[in-house]
Amino acid sequence: MSRDGPRNHQLRQRIAQLAAQLMAEHGIRDHALAKRKAARQLGVTAASILPGNEEIDEALKAYLTLFEADSHEQDLNTLRRQAADVMDVLARFHPVLTGALAQGAASRHSNIELEVYSDSSKEFEQFLLNADIAFKSEERRSGSFFILFAEPVDVEVRILPVQNLQSAPRSSGDARRRVTTEQLLQLIAADAVAGPAD
Repeated sequence: MSRDGPRNHQLRQRIAQLAAQLMAEHGIRDHALAKRKAARQLGVTAASILPGNEEIDEALKAYLTLFEADSHEQDLNTLRRQAADVMDVLARFHPVLTGALAQGAASRHSNIELEVYSDSSKEFEQFLLNADIAFKSEERRSGSFFILFAEPVDVEVRILPVQNLQSAPRSSGDARRRVTTEQLLQLIAADAVAGPAD
């Protein structure tokens, strides 16, 4: 941060804001794609200035709160309820909600992102087959992923080794927020008490 001068800091913020706008208005789900498009539009070529995903999520949350306040709360509530249902089905794998929905920055274009703990991706795949859940599996550099086809949005599940469960961060103050089923149900209950915004 010490070498990040005021101009670079402003550019970084502007890229995050534009990337957030692109995600909200055009349904882009990939942070990397959104930030590359934003940087290109602003004529920025230095990769060191590009914002992190958390910065884009914060900018997206601010954008949705400002420009889509009514629908944003409704979208969040709908997605949180869907996530809670899916997490209930996957309970034996200790699911944790991550991504835009965990940050409160999800829009109607966002997928639900979960992390689950399993001894192998095959064990998880067999569970999905036995439960008759439609899915596709993907191997990425960051590990094994499953896309569960669902309504209103798909659910992206990342498989983590069971031994990681002991060291999983529990703090909601982590840069990349992780929400347990219990915490998610508390959010849903709080939304219900608050009711629709006037």
